[in-house]
Amino acid sequence: MRQLLFLLLFSACGAEKELNDSGDVGGPSGGDGGGGEGEGEGESESVCEEDADCPDWQICESDECLDGDRNNAKEEGFAVTLSPESTVSSYINKAGDADYYTFATAGGEFMFAFTDAHEDDASSGPFADTFLTLYDPEGDVVTTADNFPNGSSVGNMDSALWAYLSQAGTYTLKVEDANPINGNEAWGGREYTYSLTLKAWSQATYGESSFDAPYSPGEAGLELVANTLYAVGIVLENEGDIDYIDVSFPYNDAAVYVDGIEDLSGSDANPRASILTTEEALLATRDEVGPAGPVIYPNMSSGSFVVAVEDADGGGGANYWTVLIIKAGDEGVARSMDMEPNDTTSSATELEMAEKLNASDRTYFEGKVQGEMNSPGDVDLWQMTVDGSATVETEDGDEVQYLVVCVNAAKWGSSIAPDLAVYDASGVELASSAGSATASPNNNIENVPLTPGETVYVSVTAGEESAGTADEWYFLNTYIASFSVSSYEEGGYSCP
Repeated sequence: MRQLLFLLLFSACGAEKELNDSGDVGGPSGGDGGGGEGEGEGESESVCEEDADCPDWQICESDECLDGDRNNAKEEGFAVTLSPESTVSSYINKAGDADYYTFATAGGEFMFAFTDAHEDDASSGPFADTFLTLYDPEGDVVTTADNFPNGSSVGNMDSALWAYLSQAGTYTLKVEDANPINGNEAWGGREYTYSLTLKAWSQATYGESSFDAPYSPGEAGLELVANTLYAVGIVLENEGDIDYIDVSFPYNDAAVYVDGIEDLSGSDANPRASILTTEEALLATRDEVGPAGPVIYPNMSSGSFVVAVEDADGGGGANYWTVLIIKAGDEGVARSMDMEPNDTTSSATELEMAEKLNASDRTYFEGKVQGEMNSPGDVDLWQMTVDGSATVETEDGDEVQYLVVCVNAAKWGSSIAPDLAVYDASGVELASSAGSATASPNNNIENVPLTPGETVYVSVTAGEESAGTADEWYFLNTYIASFSVSSYEEGGYSCP
């Protein structure tokens, strides 16, 4: 089978949240995506007899060239027919315009489509942003994409869409303006140009694979490069199928992300993806990978690992499919790790806190770390001592600071949802909270009042069921603020 490895450069799609005392998200804001309709929309350009007598963005109506196009419906005679490997260019000719393209398939294959949207003068025009929808031969939605199919943005394309074509017949691609879908003003016109590319996608787990003989796109497996997204199609042909992918990881002290398609409307699968060592030790596992987000392992070492994919409900068949999006983080930038043993105040791991300002120019301190339960019943203690110069006065006239702690683990594929506790320097418990695998975040403690400049300890435990296995890890964020912090639900602080 011909292998096609398509590398897509990853770029961050939003500013990180700042700590906020007003409930608003701080930091830079993106463009509003608004704008008016294209210049000269609807104006007559010249006398004509047929569309070929008009500019590309116009059609001939009543002997006049008017802004518009013909491919505004899925029905035959309106939609433009595409060949299996093709690129076409067109326009969102009016606000609210949608363009339709059809292509035929024998079924049983993956496809890939993407758009490149732009204006003639991006510095002065509105923001061109396309939205893709794929329909099956019956007219039902297979999947959609705004930006990358897992919700990320990439620098070399606007919207990207993968799908498995389980049926033979004619499928339809719809291209439209994403601005109104995202709550912005719709627009269109001769400046709103785009290209649409359709390709076959052969990097997929057709047929049999096993842990000992996983699917391998190359001699060394799927070879990752940092911050590059790799797409692998998954078809679970039979009930209980598990497909395995051999992955080559080139870095140390880096995270690995296994994500998927957010919109699996046309698939029957509930994708469970697991990250395993070559010795078959489980590092992370999660259901609904794609629609619910990625499964992560935060501290991978160089070498090979295996991704296992199955239907979480044990199903399988021609319509049980997904596409995994796999990415390696940068080498050497994983969060600081707890140093064992650290289960007493005398051996606690120092948690470094960085001083920052929020959007209201108020001081806070932030720490971001990760840890592991290295043995059954392990306890991790983190110690913090922060400059007490930035404080707030209470109603009683006391000067205080506020501590916020939040942890995520099960949310990203760990097998634990840790309990949290906060202690002062003398060992007195100031606050505690039990973890929950279904909560988001998995656990948090908000606004613990502290005496300015005092030393405090955060305890992380996994409970009696902890076995100290490799899949028992967590992310921890801590904040000490000179103000009472808005709750997580209000956007007051970010969790890992």
